[in-house]
Amino acid sequence: MHQKKESINANKPEWIDVKYRFYPLTEAIVVGVVSFCAISLTTYFIYVHTLNAQKGEIREGLLRTASVCASLVDGDSHSQFISRDQENSAAYFNALQPLKKTLQADSTIAYVYTLVMKNDKAFFVLDPTPPGIKAHKGIEAKSHIMQPYPEASQLLIRALKEHIRIVEQEPYKDRWGSFLSAYIPVYDTRHNFVCILGIDIRADNYFARLEPIKRATIRAMVTAFFVSFLIAALVWFMRNFSKIMNSSRHKIYEDYIRLKKDDHL
Repeated sequence: MHQKKESINANKPEWIDVKYRFYPLTEAIVVGVVSFCAISLTTYFIYVHTLNAQKGEIREGLLRTASVCASLVDGDSHSQFISRDQENSAAYFNALQPLKKTLQADSTIAYVYTLVMKNDKAFFVLDPTPPGIKAHKGIEAKSHIMQPYPEASQLLIRALKEHIRIVEQEPYKDRWGSFLSAYIPVYDTRHNFVCILGIDIRADNYFARLEPIKRATIRAMVTAFFVSFLIAALVWFMRNFSKIMNSSRHKIYEDYIRLKKDDHL
């Protein structure tokens, strides 16, 4: 009897002794999470670079528009405007025309103006915005000759001091609202620095141009979730099927051994 049992075990195939361990749900969750993280990281990397590229394009476009507008400002006559009383003069009216045409040509531009610096403070000079228009919180939209601008950003102060072209990296807030601005130096015919030309687009317009990238990224993340879920479901199905097949194989073999033992008895 003992010899028969040993004989039966001796003939047992090696693959029957292999005890495979299956954890279908755990394996599926791990694979799904890893897949989602990999796709999400790739999507986020693309999103960041695309967003930065779009922001750079907006800033460059704003600088180009400001440069064209600055070239139209008469630097020789600009320094004569030192009092609000001059706003009814023909000279002031003529000086505003190039800036007014810029506003009319591009509806995305909220404001265009010139600024000078005195005692390390910024002051407006030219602003083609019609008087009487109300802006943010009921404040008059138009700025007047030598009107102080205490909310001037650090970049604007730097542009006034160093006479450089520069653009805000992100929108900032002042009494008129929230804007993204570019600043360009203006010179007279003797190449002396005269003022800074500023040009604004509303923050809402700026963010609206970035919104398609954000929507596309959200859709990509949702797609990544469903793809990861499908991968996890497939892993669970395959591993669960393998677990069932392995269990069935052992059961069949054990039934075979039991029947064979019964025959020998």
